[in-house]
Amino acid sequence: MRMDDAQAAYTWQSDAEVQESALTDISQTIEYLEWVTKEWQGEHQKYYSFGIILGEKLIGEIGVSNGCGKCGRCVEGEASLGYGIHRDYWNYGYETEAVDAIIEYCFLTLGAEKIKMSCDVESLVELREIKRLGMQLLLENEDCITFDGRPFKRNTYILNKPCSK
Repeated sequence: MRMDDAQAAYTWQSDAEVQESALTDISQTIEYLEWVTKEWQGEHQKYYSFGIILGEKLIGEIGVSNGCGKCGRCVEGEASLGYGIHRDYWNYGYETEAVDAIIEYCFLTLGAEKIKMSCDVESLVELREIKRLGMQLLLENEDCITFDGRPFKRNTYILNKPCSK
């Protein structure tokens, strides 16, 4: 993701249903992309933001924190990932394909031994994806607060790197 992706990112991030499970306010889109751009240019990159592209259209994003400490959820050897996609592209398998590719990237390229994902306990779609991946429950019913002060509960799941043969 780059600064010139801001308009496309704003398009899906401003959707009320997408925003419902977001931990950041849509007004932070520019600030977030500035930080991502700076991180990409850094010497010791620990955060990655990958666009989900359909044809030539940016329809979503997967963020990966690789032991960066910024999210407060992962340490060295662990990656934490989250994603968002434009509602018009839900239920077509685009997230599934992108998440699978990013998990492989985390294990093979970044050297992660574990990958964490969190989701709102009421998000059945995200939970279905987490179960498909074979992730195991790590933390249950964590108290969280959205950008606008709305409390919610989330669960955190973990996927260990498969053993090499």
